Amino acid sequence: MCSYCIVPFTRGRERSRPIGAILDEVRMLSDQGVKEIMLLGQNVNSYRDTSSPFAEHHSDQQRLSRGFRSIYKTPSGGVRFADLLHNVSEVDPEMRIRFTSPHPKDFPDEVLQVMRERHNICKQIHLPAQSGNSQVLERMRRGYTREAYLDLVGHIRSFLPEVALTSDFICGFCGESEEAHQDTLSLVCAVSYNFAYVFAYSLRQTHAHRRMEDDVPEEVKKQR
Repeated sequence: MCSYCIVPFTRGRERSRPIGAILDEVRMLSDQGVKEIMLLGQNVNSYRDTSSPFAEHHSDQQRLSRGFRSIYKTPSGGVRFADLLHNVSEVDPEMRIRFTSPHPKDFPDEVLQVMRERHNICKQIHLPAQSGNSQVLERMRRGYTREAYLDLVGHIRSFLPEVALTSDFICGFCGESEEAHQDTLSLVCAVSYNFAYVFAYSLRQTHAHRRMEDDVPEEVKKQR
């Protein structure tokens, strides 16, 4: 859980819908003439359905992205996100498939391979960075460094050379210096995103860093 995030306090623990229910909904939408769907979830690519009898042709290989870590113990077994993507894409070869919002830690090769093989999965990935400074990322509890993130970007592009990358950034997180902010700007230039969502940090009383000083002035946050 990221230190700034209020979502776990408002929505509770992660839960995955059974893959059968998802596929039934996709078939229904296809029958209605829908041409594009979005697989939506908080950390959508950490999907795991342990209740399904579907074949797990990718599941045993699933692992964290290289250079990333998680504060949670990863359960074993179950249908993972690569399986979900594969099965959804087979329902209607003419239906475009997208997904959001993923976490960079959950992009093993199996997911990228499915995206490369299935022509109807859109070659666009939302890859939230939040900051380009490793110390800020550590305080955010993001589970990776600037270097690991850039390595992942390069790895994704080795699978999907024409991929469109988008991202999220938080400006003015607790303790963010001007130098740290410049690191974020240089990351933006290095990756050359197609689009990014940028937010000024706002303190929430219920999240993990409520005891940290919100020490970046509001006008500086907005300027950044």
